Amino acid sequence: MANLFNEDIVVTTHSEKYKTSIKAGNHTLIADEPLDLQGGDLGPMPTQLLAAALGSCTSITVRMYADRKEMSLDSVEVSLNIEKLSADHNKITRKLKLIGNLTEEQRERLFQVANACPVHKILSGQVDIETTWA
Repeated sequence: MANLFNEDIVVTTHSEKYKTSIKAGNHTLIADEPLDLQGGDLGPMPTQLLAAALGSCTSITVRMYADRKEMSLDSVEVSLNIEKLSADHNKITRKLKLIGNLTEEQRERLFQVANACPVHKILSGQVDIETTWA
């Protein structure tokens, strides 16, 4: 199988507590921990970034499909929450809000399309994480 993107994501944490720089292609993001966890609260927590990845992928996938099918979709809003149910079981709740002049059939189809976004497929499938030395 092929890589999902052309170059590695590079994540670096220096001595400034938990402030972490994320280099993704031409973009730099910051992740951090909140003040109550001794972070500087300079960016979203990693779990928030995970939820944001699912939300943005869902929103973009729905938007692309609606555009291709020339649906009257004004905007897509996705809200997410991650709940820890046990040590090895988590639940992501995703709420989809579609704004526009859509039929019930179109809404149902876009709901199905939301479940087809690549990040949803990754998170709901088997994921193997291999750690090696650089």
